Amino acid sequence: MPGSHRPNGWRDVFGYPAGWRGRALVLHKIVCYMMPRFRPILVVALLVCALPLVAGAQSSGLDPFQSTWARTDKPVNDGVIVRTWMWGLQTDAYPTVEPYVEGVEGERHVVYFDKSRMEITDPSEDQTDPWFVTNGLLVVELVSGEMQVGDEAFETRSPAHVNVAGDVGDPHGPTYATFSGLMAPYSGSQPTTLSQTVDRAGNVSTDSRFTAYDVGTARWVDETQHWVAAPFWEFMNSEGIIWIEGDLAVDDLFPDPFYATGFPITEAYWTRVLLKDIPTDVLVQCFERRCLTYTPDNPAGWKVEAGNVGLHYYIWRYGEAPPKTVG
Repeated sequence: MPGSHRPNGWRDVFGYPAGWRGRALVLHKIVCYMMPRFRPILVVALLVCALPLVAGAQSSGLDPFQSTWARTDKPVNDGVIVRTWMWGLQTDAYPTVEPYVEGVEGERHVVYFDKSRMEITDPSEDQTDPWFVTNGLLVVELVSGEMQVGDEAFETRSPAHVNVAGDVGDPHGPTYATFSGLMAPYSGSQPTTLSQTVDRAGNVSTDSRFTAYDVGTARWVDETQHWVAAPFWEFMNSEGIIWIEGDLAVDDLFPDPFYATGFPITEAYWTRVLLKDIPTDVLVQCFERRCLTYTPDNPAGWKVEAGNVGLHYYIWRYGEAPPKTVG
């Protein structure tokens, strides 16, 4: 912990273990810490940040960030299976360090992907624990406008006026700010057929046209007092081809149904967005970590998708898209 007594040596300066592994981590921290401040630095610096971030990683031979990405997205990347990405292309990943009160020396390693941000807050924890690598509560921050910089520390900003789904330039689709007023606990009986709609301004109404899709709810979540729409709950519990321990296998996509998404923070609403300039019916529900969409007209494997919350969040936080580190 920052400020605690530690023996002399490498750990005394950076909070990492002594020896060659500690030196590798120190080198990584130096380069990654300097990189955001000196972006013109050689591409070599970026590649160093793309190397394993935690020494002695898992038995697959990959570091924990890579292993987390590979579980769902390596089979997609390699063309083994056709389904939605959960993180995004590895070539779009951007590793860096960010301030975090409970992190080592007040910082922690993170990797931004299009669809999320992976984090390691305490490198000394058990690396075999599925929660050793977490993905941030980015949707909560984007919807509330409260940027989290510690377990109980926040910086107040404004909710993000960035489209949750559909084309970037769609002037009518809902944004993260749309859902700021829709986080109150749900009251009433279980919705059997979803027909509530939401517009960009956050106005909720009912349109019976959407009952034709015959979409209901499947799971009540006590922690946040919201229902999970049936297509999303099915996806969160789905099995498929994954990459684990250096090989392909058929298993649950996620070690826990809520691992990638977190708990729901809104109900599910129908809306109409532009997809490649075509008005399209889409069901949207925001969770702590992702906003999921269900598009009935999409092909199999792509009906449920996660929005690009990692990219959206980075732009909201830093005012620009993350730099490319590979390719």
